[in-house]
Amino acid sequence: MIKNKISIVFWLMVTAIMISSSCRKDLGNYEYKEINEVGITDIKESYEAISGQKIEIRPTLQFTKDSGNDTSKYSYEWFAVDDSSAPVVKKPIAKTHDLNWVVNLPSIPKRYLGYYVVTEKSTGITWRTTFSLKVNTNIADGWLILNEVNNEARLDFYNYLSSSQNFLYYNDILSSQTTIKLSGKPKLLYFYNRRDPFSNVSGRAIFVGTDKDTYIINTQNNTFSSYVSMLSIINGYAPPPYYAQKVRSQATWLAYLLDSKGQLFFENSTQATAFGNRVNRLSNGQLINISPYFAEYYGGTLSSYALMYDVDNKRFIEHKDINTSSSVPATSSTLLDPGNVGMDLMYMDSTPALSGQTYAVFKDSKGKVFLARIVCNNTAFDPVAFDEVSTAPEMANATQFAIDPVEGYVMYLAGSKIYRYNPFDRSNTMVVDLGSRKVSLIKYHKMLYNRSNVRYAEYAKKLIICSYDEANPATSGKMELYNVPNLNGALTLFGSFDGLGKIVEVSYRE
Repeated sequence: MIKNKISIVFWLMVTAIMISSSCRKDLGNYEYKEINEVGITDIKESYEAISGQKIEIRPTLQFTKDSGNDTSKYSYEWFAVDDSSAPVVKKPIAKTHDLNWVVNLPSIPKRYLGYYVVTEKSTGITWRTTFSLKVNTNIADGWLILNEVNNEARLDFYNYLSSSQNFLYYNDILSSQTTIKLSGKPKLLYFYNRRDPFSNVSGRAIFVGTDKDTYIINTQNNTFSSYVSMLSIINGYAPPPYYAQKVRSQATWLAYLLDSKGQLFFENSTQATAFGNRVNRLSNGQLINISPYFAEYYGGTLSSYALMYDVDNKRFIEHKDINTSSSVPATSSTLLDPGNVGMDLMYMDSTPALSGQTYAVFKDSKGKVFLARIVCNNTAFDPVAFDEVSTAPEMANATQFAIDPVEGYVMYLAGSKIYRYNPFDRSNTMVVDLGSRKVSLIKYHKMLYNRSNVRYAEYAKKLIICSYDEANPATSGKMELYNVPNLNGALTLFGSFDGLGKIVEVSYRE
C-alpha cells in the first residue's frame, strides 16, 4: 500500500517536471512575424447602375509589406448578395483587380450588398470591403413623354439616376423593351398604382395609347413584359378603333376612364368593380353627353367621386361611390346653381391647392369668362366662389389651362404666351412668351403613388411647358419645368429636356 503511494507521487513529480520543462522550452520557440496589411480606398459606399450598362470601379490598394504592384501575389473577387431572398444567394461578378462590368443583376426593390475581396496567395489571408449597389432598369423612376413623330406615337423615357441626380434618356423605349407597337396618333399617357379588381394584385400601371388602341402595362417588376389591351379590361364590346381619351386616379385604387365614345367608366378594386360600369347616365338610364373635362376627387381614399359637366343641358353631374348612375349635385349655396349653370365649360380639374378644390372655367353667350371654385366630394358640393374674370381678357381665347397646386393660380395658354391669373387679387400677367414656337402642352403633374417623396413633391409644383418648332416638329420638341413663386413672383426655369418630338402628354413613373 505504501509502495503504491510512492509510485503515484513519483509519477506526479515527473509529470510536473515535464510540463515545467516544456513551458520553459516553448518560451524560446515563438517567432513573431509582422503580418501584411492592406488599406482599400477609392470604393464608394454606394453605387447605382442601370441593368445592361457598364459600371467601373478602380480601387487603390496600399500594402504594409508590399507595393502591391505584383498582382500575381494576390487574387481578387467581386460579388453581390441579395439578402431579400431566402436562402441568401451569392452572385459572382468578377475576379479582377478593377471592376469593368456590364451589370447583369436583376432589378430588385432593395439594394444589393457588394463585396470586394483581396486574398494573399502565399498565406491565404484575405481583406475585404463592402458597398451597396442599387440596380435599376430602363423603367425605374422618371419622366414618361408621349410624342407625335411623323404622325405616329412614340414613348420616350428619362430615367432618374440618384447617384448623379440626373436623367438618362431612352428614345422610343417600347421598341427596345417590348413587342407593343403604337400605331396611330398619340392620345393618352398616364401612370398610377393600379390594383386589379379581381385578383387584387397591385402594379405600377402605365396607360399609353393612340387613336387606335390603348395598352395597360404593369411595370411593377420594372419591365414591360406584362401588358394587356384596354379591350380586355372593359366590360362590353366596342368595335375598333376603340381607345381611352383620359384616365384619372384619385391617388388610390379608385380611378375613372373616359373612352373614345365619350363614356365615363369607374374602377373600384376595393369593391371588385372593374372599368365597364358607365356612369354618364341618370338613374332612369338617360345618357348624358359630357365634356372631356371631368374632375376626380384627388386624394379621396374611401369612395369614388367624379364631377362631370352635361354639355347639352349646361349643368353639373356627379358620380359617387359604386353607383351605376349619376345625378345633379345638391347644394345650399346661392353662389351657383349646379343644375342650371347655363354656360359652356372651357376647362375643369381638381387641385390640391386650398385644401382641395375643383376649378371650372366657363364662357357665356356674350363671350364673358367666369371661374367657379368648388369643394366637392362624395359627401359635399359647396361652391366657394363664382366670379366673372373681367381682368384677364386673353382668357376668353385660351386653349389650355393648368391650376397651380400650391398658390391656386390659373395658368393658361393663349397663342404662344402663358398667362397667370390670380383669382384672389384678380391680377393677370403674361409670364412666358415662347415667340415663334408652338406650345403643345401646359400642365402640373399630380403625383399619385408616393406623394410624400420630397423630390416628387417638388416636381409636382413645377409648371410644365412643352413646345416645338413647326418647321421641324420631329426633333425640336422641348419640355421645360418652371418655378412658380408666391406673391405673383416672376417664373424661373427649373430644368428642361430637348431633342424630342411634338409632345402630347407627360407623366411620371414613380
